[in-house]
Amino acid sequence: MTPFVAERRALRFSAISASLFAFTGLALGLTSGSITILFDSGYSLLSLVLASLSLFALQQARKPADDHYPFGRLTVEPLAVLLKGVVIAMVCIVSLVSAVWSLLDGGRLVTLDLALMFGVVNVTGCLLTWWWLARYARVARSSLLAAELRQWQMDTWLSAAVMLGFGLTWLLTQSPWASYARFADPVMVLIIAGYFLPMPIRMVKGALRELMFGGSCSSVRQDVVEDVADFDVTADDVRLAQVGSFLMVDIQLDKEQFNDAQEIVDSVEQRCKRLNLRPVTSLTLVTG
Repeated sequence: MTPFVAERRALRFSAISASLFAFTGLALGLTSGSITILFDSGYSLLSLVLASLSLFALQQARKPADDHYPFGRLTVEPLAVLLKGVVIAMVCIVSLVSAVWSLLDGGRLVTLDLALMFGVVNVTGCLLTWWWLARYARVARSSLLAAELRQWQMDTWLSAAVMLGFGLTWLLTQSPWASYARFADPVMVLIIAGYFLPMPIRMVKGALRELMFGGSCSSVRQDVVEDVADFDVTADDVRLAQVGSFLMVDIQLDKEQFNDAQEIVDSVEQRCKRLNLRPVTSLTLVTG
């Protein structure tokens, strides 16, 4: 299976899973009266939209250069990740505001049997989806798929926290402090949304770094530098920037090294192939 096929299948699978969780959760959330379930299912519905966005970005990024985009569409992938991070952050913030409003309004009662059933089913489904996507991620190295994994990781831990919270709420109803159980649902949203808010912020920071052509991770740089060292190219002569699944490589060569230009390019392309990255290589002749 090629990285492109694996990535496309993974994103399609993510979209299907998200749609199942979203509509089931919305129905149970409205029935049980839980804003926690509505937050979780709303996040799943958002995952469906964002997975579709990722599929579109993947198709656009693979299109060849043309008259309108002479250098291709390299930045489509980080743009999609940036949008996903912003939207997820907004969902967390809106949920925090809703939870505070509910607390000030005196809390709310929740149908716990439906809520617990939702928790068990959701945790199992999210965990399986996360695991399945991780298998595809080992084949396709992509910022889109990495963002999708973080999204499902967040959804899995969110669902687990929801299930645990509803379990503790049920125990609270059996105690002398049962009157406080009505505050458990908004408090759970406050804790969960506040805890996960840093994740989309990290997504936005990473996407912005790629859009600004920031340097790639140290391990990728080290691999490329080791490959070109055989041609007397030093680390100072190599500039790298990862943009989505593309690796932009600029190597400065003198006149003598330029005789090995094709071999240097082939070496970089072979390394990128092993890393499941698409190279965009340029060579600069240094004179004087």
